[in-house]
Parts: sequence; structure tokens; C-alpha cells
Amino acid sequence: MFEAFYEKYAPEEQEVLALIRNCSGGGYNNKGDFWEMTAISLGMVFCATGENNIREGRLKWPVTEEERNSEKGWGRFGKEQICRIRIRKLLDEYVPPHTTSEKFNCWAVTEVLEPSVSCPELEAVLEEYNKPVVIEDKVLGTLTLNREFNMFETDFSWNGKAVSLALEVNLESKSSWSRTCTAAKKLVAEQEVWDKAMREFAAKKLTALANDWLAEDEANKDTELITEEVFAQRITLSELTITSGGSFTAYYNDDDMFWGHAVEVSGSLKKGITCTNLAG
Repeated sequence: MFEAFYEKYAPEEQEVLALIRNCSGGGYNNKGDFWEMTAISLGMVFCATGENNIREGRLKWPVTEEERNSEKGWGRFGKEQICRIRIRKLLDEYVPPHTTSEKFNCWAVTEVLEPSVSCPELEAVLEEYNKPVVIEDKVLGTLTLNREFNMFETDFSWNGKAVSLALEVNLESKSSWSRTCTAAKKLVAEQEVWDKAMREFAAKKLTALANDWLAEDEANKDTELITEEVFAQRITLSELTITSGGSFTAYYNDDDMFWGHAVEVSGSLKKGITCTNLAG
């Protein structure tokens, strides 16, 4: 039943030792009526040649709906596991157009031969991977790399209140680190202006929806309608993410106007605020 999955991969199988970062999720394949699970690898050593491939990669395998939450699905690989597996390479025609086969580094797992093995080369990769990476910035403070999400993170004072700040970067390009820091500092330098604008934008777009939710709540059906001014005052920033290109997303606590959903406001330094919706 998995023909639609395996037809995208070369028929030749290769045996490798693989270092697993984590199992990252699964996507439903409508064509074949199955789930495609994905684990992220940090490096592989090919058993036949001793050649290594020390870069982030994707390991995929198909499962049924019943298998998805079992040891054949989410439980097939553990965090920081080194295992011996058989794999097949993704055919070039299925590699996304924005990248190369080498960079995309995607393989189908056909068999797990040994779930736990020793490999000094991959153990050294894991040790290096787990070393903390920190940026010290006079404005933003101490930013610590979260490798799993490709972000530098810190707690930051935004208009006198602590918020989480996350800088999305390309781990392989340190120039993107400095560009993202520069973009974040531009946003922070005018935080009062941006905060006011984001609150007002969200209020204009979502106040009517907030009143719809209010009307559905029997406990608050006699409460006065929420105005745009009140809406803007009630939401509070909790998290801010920004990219090297200056795009940002702000997450505001909703003060229970949407029963705990975050108010998401997005935009960029160049274009300003462009959209808002509910998240979570």
C-alpha cells in the first residue's frame, strides 16, 4: 500500500549509521492514504565505504493511521539515538526547486537493523551539537541558540514588560545571524510605535470577532460590548519572532477574549503590519 511513497526513492539500498536529532512529525499522503513520518538526522556514516555525511538530513518512512502513534511511527526513533539502518535516496525529480539534492538530504528508511550502536565519529558530532551557542548583544542581551528550531532566544524587556524574543536564522550562514540581530534592534528601537500600531491593527480587525465570542458566552451575555480602544488595552505582548529579512510575528495574550487563544500580528520592517489572526 506504500507504492506512492517508495516510487519517489531510488531502488538501491544503502546501510548507514545515523545520528537522530528527533522525530519531527508526520504528514498525511492523500494519494496513498497513509502517513509520512519524518525524523531529522544530524549525520550519517555509510557502512560500505566509511564515507560520512555530517549535515542535517531527513529520514522518512510510511505508516498507516493505526501505526502512526506506535513504535512504528512516532516511537521508531529516539532523541540523540545512533542506529544502524537501511535507506534509499530521494530521486532528484522530487527535490524541491529552491534547493539541491545534497542540501535537502532526504532518504527513505526501509529497515532498522540495530536501534542502538556505538560510533565515535557520530558521538563527536553529537557532543559538538550540544555545546551552547551564544550571542552577546549590548541591546538584545544574551541570545542562546535553540538548534531544534533554528532560533536564537532570549527574554527581553518590551515597554517595561518581559517578553520572549526569538531570532530565526540560517544555522549555516553566520551572516544571517547578524542581519537578524540588526532587524530585531530596529524593531526594538521603535518599540513604543510598533506596539501601539500592532495593538490598533489587531483591535480594528478583531474587535467584532471578540464581541461574537462574548455573545456566545452565557456567563458574560450581559457584559458591555468590547470597543476597539478596550481591545487594544487588554492584549499584552508575550512573544516576538523576527527573521533576517525583517519579517516579524508578535503574539499577544488575549485576556480571555478568545478563551486563551493568542492574538497573532505579522508584518515586516519594510511593509509595516500586514495581517492579524488567532493562534493556538
